[in-house]
Amino acid sequence: MVATRAVTAGTLMAGAIALAACSSVSGTATAPESTEAAPGSVRPTLTDPKVQPPDQDNKYTRSTARPHVVFDPCTWMMPDDITAIGYADRSRERGTDLVAEYTFLSCRFQANDYTTSLRINSGNVTWDEDQQKNGNWLQATEVNGRQAARGQDPGGVQGGAGTCEIHMRTKVGVVFITQAVKTLGEQRGVDPCTNLDHIASVVEKSIGKEN
Repeated sequence: MVATRAVTAGTLMAGAIALAACSSVSGTATAPESTEAAPGSVRPTLTDPKVQPPDQDNKYTRSTARPHVVFDPCTWMMPDDITAIGYADRSRERGTDLVAEYTFLSCRFQANDYTTSLRINSGNVTWDEDQQKNGNWLQATEVNGRQAARGQDPGGVQGGAGTCEIHMRTKVGVVFITQAVKTLGEQRGVDPCTNLDHIASVVEKSIGKEN
């Protein structure tokens, strides 16, 4: 299986569906400065070439019936939204994108006070697949009326104590929001679930009701 930007899918999907990928392309991103609207759409997207998503059309994606991932967190999340949730837009960095039998688009951010990091993954693993894999540690909830689940993965950092997640259902799959406490945050006793509901609300609005 080949991924456009790939490592093991366990890292990518925060413990969701175990997948593996083979080749990788890495890079870092600077703060995006401009936006554009796709033809026929009023939605702005960031145009910085360093944060653009990979092409989702390859022999592996064509071999499945799974739809393309629509919501790309790295180009759909606007700078003001990132600032509003306490993260530094200058830290915006393309995460590990997986484009194969399953697709996940990923973006990472660092908090302004360097106590936490945030990872947003948008994929076409179905809601039912996610719940079958992670339902034993997730609790049902809603985010702006969207079906969601919240919890701390016992298989994650510090047995789950170092991260907190919200999974949201989309028309093509799921969006995972994972907040992790960094070393400085550990020293200050930061709870990884702090502000996560607000973060999820902002992310959900960026997804759009049509998705």
